[in-house]
Amino acid sequence: MSPDVSRPGRLEGKAGVVTGAAAGLGRAVLLEACAEGASVVAFDRDAEAGEATVAEAGEAGGTAVFHAGDVTREADVEAAIKRSVDEFGSCDILDNNAGVAVELSIHETTEEQMDNVLAVNLKGAFFACKYAIQAMKAGGGGSIVNTGSIVSLVGDPTLPVYGTSKAGLLGLTRSIAVAYAEDGIRCNAVCPGDMLTPMLVRTFESAPDPAAKRAEMESFYPLKRIADPREAATAVVFLLSDDASFITGASLAVDGGLTAKCY
Repeated sequence: MSPDVSRPGRLEGKAGVVTGAAAGLGRAVLLEACAEGASVVAFDRDAEAGEATVAEAGEAGGTAVFHAGDVTREADVEAAIKRSVDEFGSCDILDNNAGVAVELSIHETTEEQMDNVLAVNLKGAFFACKYAIQAMKAGGGGSIVNTGSIVSLVGDPTLPVYGTSKAGLLGLTRSIAVAYAEDGIRCNAVCPGDMLTPMLVRTFESAPDPAAKRAEMESFYPLKRIADPREAATAVVFLLSDDASFITGASLAVDGGLTAKCY
């Protein structure tokens, strides 16, 4: 179900970019940001799914445009930020959500796999922050949210490269927060647990017993379930909004209590 966009929201009058907006958490952030009044450039490699997400936002009364590109190409990222400024008049908000994962032990991971994960998850976010900060400085400020993960905070033996990229995002987040606070720019991170995204559905479907695989995963969480992407998206929108005006350099776990456990 799409969020209600019939009321003024927390992002009214703001504009910006959501990367990885075609599916999963990026899609949920786009819809939620539009519902809260933002004008959004949806940036993704998947044109078909990205256009569908933008159409869904428009049908619900939101304002969004799709911009095809690859976060690993600096020129593509620069163009997406520029489009927000050119089309909507500013770039006040940025959600870095584009990401990929390789589920392999470190001794099984190839250099090519490592390079791809780091390029998408970390370098792509670096590029987006670089150009968004320039636009935000010119416009008097803004807010950035980087999508980390629970493995930004704890170790997973089968996600060493993904965990490295997501931990790196927290360092980037803190550096931006302290470097640009006086320019009115805030930067925070969300660290979600497992969410019912297409990527996770594929993981379940690849298991011999999908229902058992999901039940096992849910059992790890104190809340005994995995999240709907919108539950993490609302946290992103809060951090993007002026309601979080005194929060910067923070990492918010949206994980159903998973990282609070000691057993």
